[in-house]
Amino acid sequence: MRRQTERGFSLIELLIVVAIIGIIAAIGVPMLMDAIDRSKQRRTMGDMHSMVTANGTYKVDNQIYAAALGDLVGDEYLQVLVDQDGWGNAFIYAQAGGGENYTLTSIGRVGAAGPAPPVPWINSPFEPDIIVVDGMFT
Repeated sequence: MRRQTERGFSLIELLIVVAIIGIIAAIGVPMLMDAIDRSKQRRTMGDMHSMVTANGTYKVDNQIYAAALGDLVGDEYLQVLVDQDGWGNAFIYAQAGGGENYTLTSIGRVGAAGPAPPVPWINSPFEPDIIVVDGMFT
């Protein structure tokens, strides 16, 4: 009798390969999304730090903080004003105390000011607002 050679894969072998690919994807995708959000957060904090430095220089020159972020654009302070955070939301800037205080806020990934609504399966450090008060991150 001639022994017949096997051709192709059995159903069980294919199911095992698909299961392994699914497990790898289930582990990899959340890690990738976390890395993307981490990079957006770092970019946002870097942009905010640039604005804080420019606002401090503005205060040294004018004895008050800028009334609006647009006042910082120029050769002396900021070459280009980044008006959106890493998630595409506009920065919120408020001057108070007659120019003695200011607050710069990024509403983060949530897209709305204030605390994020609780989602039981998500525990992300990128949900809270990023706030700078008078040059200090809070």
